Amino acid sequence: MESAHVSAIISAAAGISGVLLGNIFVLIKEWWTKRKTAKQDTTYLGIIVVSHLDRFATGCLDVAVDDGTQYGQPAGERGEYVPVITPPDFRPLDLDVEWKLLPMDLMYSILRLPDQQDQLQGNLTGIHQFNYDPPDHVEYFQARRRGYAVLGLQASDLAKKLRSYVGLPAEELDLGEWSRDNSMKDVISDIDARLSERLLRNAARQQQ
Repeated sequence: MESAHVSAIISAAAGISGVLLGNIFVLIKEWWTKRKTAKQDTTYLGIIVVSHLDRFATGCLDVAVDDGTQYGQPAGERGEYVPVITPPDFRPLDLDVEWKLLPMDLMYSILRLPDQQDQLQGNLTGIHQFNYDPPDHVEYFQARRRGYAVLGLQASDLAKKLRSYVGLPAEELDLGEWSRDNSMKDVISDIDARLSERLLRNAARQQQ
């Protein structure tokens, strides 16, 4: 009788163990499937968003080199300098990706780019309205070119960080190859040098 009782306990324990092991196996399988799906979704997000960030950065460079001329002549009528390039448009929330897969700081920085562009455009509108200086509009074009160069470098830097996070290969340039980012840095350096020269000239005039 005791033998039968022991056998019953062993059978019950084996049955419970089998159920538990089966449930654990199911959970592990579900966890692995979700992890694999999340990895695939994250990679897809990276490919899509990096592409849009790179296009946005290139569009920013186009604005950064727009000095209001075409073929070396003022682009507007009667010798007025006017913008030739339309600013790029970046709408991250229109992209069909799962943003929650990204770390908060990276996601926030990417989603903030349109707000930063809106702020830049607001500043440019203020300069054009309250510091109207035809025909060359020096202050407006310097602020526009420098602002978009800075914005483009931010977008490019975010594209690099996103590539690294999702495991995409980094872009490597050959020695001497043209660099979009270096071109934007050159715009910033050139404009900063011009602004410094103007401040020095103004200071010299005030001392005379």
